[in-house]
Amino acid sequence: KQWYQRRVAITAGDRRMSFDDVKDERMLVMVDKLCVWMGGILGETLNRENLIITIRNGGPLCKLADYIQESVDDFKANNEDNDDLPSSAPQGCDFTCGVRTMEARQNVTKFLDWARKLRVPESSIFLPDDLLKLKGKMNVVNTLLAVARRAKDCGMAADIDAPPKIANAFIGLEEKFGKKFDHTSKAFGSQKSELKTVTTTLMSGSAWKIVQQKIDAILQLPGKPSYEIFRV
Repeated sequence: KQWYQRRVAITAGDRRMSFDDVKDERMLVMVDKLCVWMGGILGETLNRENLIITIRNGGPLCKLADYIQESVDDFKANNEDNDDLPSSAPQGCDFTCGVRTMEARQNVTKFLDWARKLRVPESSIFLPDDLLKLKGKMNVVNTLLAVARRAKDCGMAADIDAPPKIANAFIGLEEKFGKKFDHTSKAFGSQKSELKTVTTTLMSGSAWKIVQQKIDAILQLPGKPSYEIFRV
C-alpha cells in the first residue's frame, strides 16, 4: 500500500490532479463511474480527488490491464479471428516507482501499447505526458473509458455507459424540490414503503403536477409499460 499512500500524500489542492475545474456534469458522472469500476478491480477506493494521484506512475494501469487480460484470454479462446488482441498484459512494470522516474514513463508507455492492441482507437489514446506531467487529465479519463468499453466487449463486467438507476434520479429530485418526491424515490428503491399522502397543492396545469400524475400512475399500475403511461 506504500505506493498508494505516497501519492495520496501529494498536495490534494493541485487542480490538475482533481476534477474541480471540470464543469461538464456528464463528464463528471463518467469520472465517477470510472472510479467505481477501476476501484472495484484494483481493490481501492477511488474518487475524483485521488484518481489521477493514484494512477500517475502507471503501475495501477498495468495492474488494471492484468485483470482485463484474463477476460481477453477467455474471449480469444471462444471466438475466432481475434489473434490481434493482446496475448499478455504489460510485463516488467514497476509498481513503486516515483512519478518523475523513467520507470513511470515505461509503465505508462507499456499500458498504452497494450491498449492499442486491445483495439482502443488511436484517437482515444492519451499522451504519456497527459498523465506524467498532468497536461491532460480528461484525455486520460477518455482513454480509460475506452479501455472499459473494450473490456466489456471481451466479456468483462463494465457498465460504464449504463444510465443511472431510476431510484437515484428520484432521490436527486427529492433533495432539490423537497419531500414531494419522497414516496416515489422509496417506492423505486430497494426498500418498499407505503405511499405518503402529499398535501402540497400544485396548480393543475403546471409541469410538476403533470409529472406527479404520471409517476403516481406508474406506481398504481404495476406491469403497465411506461411508454403507454407517458403517451400523450
